[in-house]
Amino acid sequence: MTEDAKIAMPEARESLALAWRTLVLAWGAAPRLIMLIAGLTLVAAVAPALAVYLAKLMIDAVLLAIETGEAADRDLALGYAAGEAAVIGGLVALRRITGHYLNLLRAELGYHIGNRIFSKTARLDLETLERADIQQQITLARQNAVARPFSMVQRVFDAAQNGVTLISFAALLIAYSPWLVLLIFAGGLPLFLGELKFSGAGFRYYTGRTPHVRRRTYLEGLMVSPAAAPERLHAGASDAISGRQQALYRSLHAEDRALQGRRSWGGAALIGVSSLIFIAGKLYAVFQAVAGVISLGQMTLLIAALKQGQNTVTSLLAAFSGAYEDVLYASNLFSLLDRPVSTDEGTLTQGPLPDDGYRFEGVSYRYPGALRDAVHDLSLHIPPGQRLGIVGANGSGKSTLVKLMAGFYAPSSGQILLDGAPLGDWAPEALARRTALLFQPFQRYAFTVRDNVAMGQGLRPMDDLAVNAAIDAGLARDVIDELPAGLDTELSRQQLEGVELSGGQWQRLALARAMLRTHADTLILDEPTSALDPEAEAALIDRVSAAGKTVVLISHRLSNLRAAQRIVVLQKGRIAETGTHAELMEAGGAYASLFAAQAGFYNADPSAS
Repeated sequence: MTEDAKIAMPEARESLALAWRTLVLAWGAAPRLIMLIAGLTLVAAVAPALAVYLAKLMIDAVLLAIETGEAADRDLALGYAAGEAAVIGGLVALRRITGHYLNLLRAELGYHIGNRIFSKTARLDLETLERADIQQQITLARQNAVARPFSMVQRVFDAAQNGVTLISFAALLIAYSPWLVLLIFAGGLPLFLGELKFSGAGFRYYTGRTPHVRRRTYLEGLMVSPAAAPERLHAGASDAISGRQQALYRSLHAEDRALQGRRSWGGAALIGVSSLIFIAGKLYAVFQAVAGVISLGQMTLLIAALKQGQNTVTSLLAAFSGAYEDVLYASNLFSLLDRPVSTDEGTLTQGPLPDDGYRFEGVSYRYPGALRDAVHDLSLHIPPGQRLGIVGANGSGKSTLVKLMAGFYAPSSGQILLDGAPLGDWAPEALARRTALLFQPFQRYAFTVRDNVAMGQGLRPMDDLAVNAAIDAGLARDVIDELPAGLDTELSRQQLEGVELSGGQWQRLALARAMLRTHADTLILDEPTSALDPEAEAALIDRVSAAGKTVVLISHRLSNLRAAQRIVVLQKGRIAETGTHAELMEAGGAYASLFAAQAGFYNADPSAS
């Protein structure tokens, strides 16, 4: 895929560092669990060799009992058999118990890593979060947040267990023929080399296709989402959307199938090579037994040790290659966790000129990858208590101006002052406390009504008196009165007794959320009446006009701006006109033309058409 070239593969030293960081991360999540699992793993590691050795002793004791007919030899053979059965049974029990604790470790590690991811994204600024490459990094980190780090830790336990088991088998083999030890390593090596190669190829493919997977997921969401259903059904777009989803699926599946096919057939061939090596060792043991060099029990021990030893080598090397693959995917997690966050936060809680308000001085801002500034060389003074209206076509920079004013973006050039101090010098909490914001688009939280409003204060515990006051201020009282459980109504159809609101009802709740911030001295409303009926729209404008706060009102409906003390007209990020409604109408410019057009629409005679 075209994105493959962008996927960076960690170097060997970096891979080891990432593996170590993953283990440290797991240790931080559940140190006691890891110690317990390590102890169980060590006991399970020596059990297979002990079982093989007891089997050898049992066979030799059986042959001896047959030759002598002595009861003592028979009892000894039975004792070895019981010992072997006990070891095997204990090993099965150990594996089950270890599996239980590994499941606990998976949950603890997932919780720990999830918190690390959320903690990091909580400290990223809006400009960073909106970048497509950051969103892909977050997606990749979350997709493998639990599976890959846990798999890495589990493979380390597997490698440790297989390593100890291998040493114990080598100790058994070396007593009879040292070269057999080399044979078990040679038998497991081919499959390891093959898996190592396919791990890198799989990482590049599955990481590179992430944008396409996101697109496919989005299309699938359009097919099942109730929000998208009305327009999809009305337009008859189901087949077209499904066709695009199927085309993406077929494309992704074809590449996936080809990769997995190469991995499976290549692995089968390498297993065949390993089997030939094992057969050679097995034939050697049989010839030695036939020649009388070793006993039947010793032959059984050699064959079992060869087979299990080779399987152990294969498992050990597979654990290494799998851990390498896990490290590749874990690199996405650590890339996100290592992303620097701005620590250069201001500390001011008040400015040197308390009565100066906001000043934009030659402010320009350009989004990453954009061809032109969203706002350009913008100078504007908003004194305290002023009602400012902002109007402009889509893409004129209105919402960007709001985000600059709120401190979400830092200007590309120029500066923004609040009470005589640059916004960057203000403590974020103090700056946020000064403003109440209604965003466009606003968020529809699948919470209760109470929590939807309380989001205005960061979901802090709020008494019902404050929540109800905000609901009244946001003109949402009629909405709440019609809900079955009032403030406790769940606003989501995904809940059994939840309800869904209309667009206008959601907007009133969003207004209530903004109005909850009674301490704010600046009220910024971005298209606050876009989904309101005319009566509610008029009531809101009256309430805003009487608020006694600094008000920045952005609206396409110019009738909403007549109460503004000053109106700014934006065109392509620049201030095209500014003045009162009367002054702009008298000037006969863009504002007057647009106002006349909207007034003409409302005053048109329906019978004329």
